Amino acid sequence: MVFNTYHWRDCPLDDPELERARAVLASETPDEDAFLLLLRSGRTAAVGMALDHFHHADAVSRHGGGNPFAHHVAEVLDRAREILSAPPAPSSETGAEKDGADHASALLAMLNHARPEDSGLIASALRQATTPDALEAATMAAATALDRSTVLDEELISALRDIISGESVGIWERVEALKAFNNVKSPRAADIAAQALESDDHDLQVHAAIILATHHLSTHRAVVEQVVESWPENVPYPAAAVLDALHADRPDHTRWSGNE
Repeated sequence: MVFNTYHWRDCPLDDPELERARAVLASETPDEDAFLLLLRSGRTAAVGMALDHFHHADAVSRHGGGNPFAHHVAEVLDRAREILSAPPAPSSETGAEKDGADHASALLAMLNHARPEDSGLIASALRQATTPDALEAATMAAATALDRSTVLDEELISALRDIISGESVGIWERVEALKAFNNVKSPRAADIAAQALESDDHDLQVHAAIILATHHLSTHRAVVEQVVESWPENVPYPAAAVLDALHADRPDHTRWSGNE
């Protein structure tokens, strides 16, 4: 299927050259000149379209072929950082389908390429996110920045923790924020997951248990076992992954029954 854009499908560019570039990018053959024309245009919507195409090319490159725009990643990140350094733009200004589409596109482009030094911008974007698209992209970019950090950024940790523990957001948002710690082996991540494990919500509890069982079982086995004991028998995936981890961690590999 030919890709158009995530957030800017019906947004007018009011410039024939940019419109042609958009049409070329939406064709079956990616065109580097069209991509760069949009990326360097200085127009929010056009830049957003280019960033969407960069992320989409990143995503499909997993199936082979590579990202045809990969060698422009430094410039892409510069544009994304410029966008995130300002508040999210309302759709009435950009012509996008939703408010904050500029942040959502920037965060998607940064998703696989965020660096530890981007943590502050991502934290700010998390606190300003008003749509599911922007929040999900921000949490995934946060995961990349955290995974590459030797020392975790306190501002980013605080922004994620506020969402995880927040009662004013839905459980989907809380779980997405917790997922940012999926691959983080720091004791700080274990502490945050252990706190989330105390939640009464089963989805948040399960994902916290997965994080602890995957990376922190040597220090948090007791609390994971205690929570798992309250789960019904024959729990489906992903909760079953926690039981598998408890089983695999036993020296004799006997099945952990939850009643020991």
